[in-house]
Amino acid sequence: MNHIKLIDCPIDVTYAINLISDPSCGASSIFIGTTRDSFQGKKVVSLAYEAYENMALKEMDKICSDLRATWPDLKHILIYHRLGTVPENEASVVIAASAPHRSAALKAVTFAIDQLKSRVPIWKKEIYEGNHDAEWKENSESIRPKKSLSSFNYSVCKVDESRVVSRNLVQIRANDCELKNRVECFFKRKRAEINSCNVIDFKQSNLSSNINSDTEVDVSCARTQSTISKQEQSNCHLKVRRATNRCGPQQMQFRPEYKHELSRLTASRVSTNEVGESLQNSRLHSIETYMGLTSKNNENIINRIKNVENRILLLESTSPEYQHFFEQSCMDQPEKKIKTNKTYSAHELRVYIHRKNKECP
Repeated sequence: MNHIKLIDCPIDVTYAINLISDPSCGASSIFIGTTRDSFQGKKVVSLAYEAYENMALKEMDKICSDLRATWPDLKHILIYHRLGTVPENEASVVIAASAPHRSAALKAVTFAIDQLKSRVPIWKKEIYEGNHDAEWKENSESIRPKKSLSSFNYSVCKVDESRVVSRNLVQIRANDCELKNRVECFFKRKRAEINSCNVIDFKQSNLSSNINSDTEVDVSCARTQSTISKQEQSNCHLKVRRATNRCGPQQMQFRPEYKHELSRLTASRVSTNEVGESLQNSRLHSIETYMGLTSKNNENIINRIKNVENRILLLESTSPEYQHFFEQSCMDQPEKKIKTNKTYSAHELRVYIHRKNKECP
């Protein structure tokens, strides 16, 4: 049977011996730890013990299990530990074990006290006589690491490079230079998006006089603090240009059948069911499919082209190594033939005129 307890009162050693006594056991071993009266020339008045009780009891129970696994002949095991203030010459810990033979009992008690010191969360503080400050004492048997994890020497851990990893398990196969180029292109695209959002055409000019003051400017340009100058003979600071188009959208009011005429001229010659198979729509649909985009045939073609452009910009920024696929190489451009004018001498001209005269009788 296991007897485990953390108590705040003095330990009755006689009662502990009676608990482990058994008629079938021929040996009983007991260890009693007491408070000594001095330490390094300083008078010790008492010891103060503190513990994390729940964890301490669990560790003490594990110690008993380890003892029984190592020495199965053990009959009774007792571990009592004192908490609080323990005066001089009083017992602070009692460990006892009974077994049929003395060897198992003696070894079990020795093992138990060592494990108790190293594993059980119990802390001891020595209180000295006089003006000496009390000190918390560290168990030399403690197995807890004394150094920080940051001081771990990672060079000791060797990496096994003999095992080759399959390329199918590697998601990113680009080298450092290529990754750096991708990151730079990504930053460049994001910077361009931010700049386009930060553009403000103009600001209120009546706030320009308060720029150096503590007044908060609510409406201002994201890049500059400019001064607005109005154009002469104009109520607006922006340049206005007027154009008169004799043929265009402005003349729609003079053409009642404009929409009908435009629909007739731009109507497809194929049937309605074959609109999706027209040349322009099929080519744009092929580009969208290759880019991984989905759209409907009745969607505005301008919006579809804009989506394709945005997709190309995204691909160029994330994978710039494929940018040359979207740019026409100078080698693909046809070479221009240089035309040179031939110069004839007077003799060559006379011969040429004479030959023409013979051909034309």
